Amino acid sequence: MIYTIQMVNSSKTPASASVIVAGVFAILAGLITFLIMSLSLFGLLLSSAQGATPELPAFVRTATLGFLGFLLCLAAFGIATGIGLILLKNWARISVLIWGGFSVLFGVVGIPIILFISFPPTPGAPSLPATSLQMIRLFLAFMYGLPLIVGLWWLILFNRKSVKVQFKGSSTGLDPSVPQKPRCPVPVSVLAWFYVSSILNLLFLPFLSFRVPVFLFGRVLSGRVALTVLILGCLAFFVSGVGLLKLKPWSYSLTIGLQVFWLASTAVSVLSPNYSAVMDSFLKEMQASFHLPETQFSPANLARHYGWTVALGLLFAGAILGLLVYYRARFLEAASAVNSAS
Repeated sequence: MIYTIQMVNSSKTPASASVIVAGVFAILAGLITFLIMSLSLFGLLLSSAQGATPELPAFVRTATLGFLGFLLCLAAFGIATGIGLILLKNWARISVLIWGGFSVLFGVVGIPIILFISFPPTPGAPSLPATSLQMIRLFLAFMYGLPLIVGLWWLILFNRKSVKVQFKGSSTGLDPSVPQKPRCPVPVSVLAWFYVSSILNLLFLPFLSFRVPVFLFGRVLSGRVALTVLILGCLAFFVSGVGLLKLKPWSYSLTIGLQVFWLASTAVSVLSPNYSAVMDSFLKEMQASFHLPETQFSPANLARHYGWTVALGLLFAGAILGLLVYYRARFLEAASAVNSAS
């Protein structure tokens, strides 16, 4: 047995060219993002210290600093993921699949909005020429399209059997004939990490200078009741995400239940007669709390587009529900194998 393990370990093959290219790309993308975010963070701190720019509202400044810091951490993790890919670490393959899933989502949702949204004119200012608006659309479509292409590349590459074998051999270092530990299906793992990360929303709640409306089956909640619902919702999704990653059977039922509950609540709320008025009031209050000037890109001016934006959100939520139903049997089989082994 020892001889077999040693033979397997000594016969490790280096990563294929496609995996190395993907790893180098991830490292370069992480380095560039880290550099840009570092310069942005330094510039914001320097301008605030010197008073070179108008004082930002407390929430805007805190949120911006937190967001830049979060992107710095993501960039550093992206660099580590690229290195892990070259070293054939299985966690890096899972990580890049998660990155790919979010990148595809970012592009699929963003490109239609950029291409079809109509920009209202800026009050008191001449309208932009049609050619300028077209160039802005094309530039933004490129910015959304690049992550989409990279995400598709990663999802296709790292789901190929020949690539999976490379990472499985290096992740255990044991005889391939030895049964592998049951794992959560990759799409469900991506969704689980998304749910786990939703707990970060609670960090921003104390700094909000405006009231976030919470719709529950057409009824508008406010004050402490709305805050309680937001906190409980984040905690519920966090618990379900952790349960999915740990292959707990109850977590799958909880996740489907939460998805159906909020999908139905949102659908009913959108059809309620006071939905548009509440959203208009919320967007105007948010803009006023940020002390933002009136421009064609102001949230209040873009309010007339949130109808079909919500429709895209409902479609995305429905797709998640379909994914959960599709992978239910495979997840429960892995969970049953884990329970029987323990």
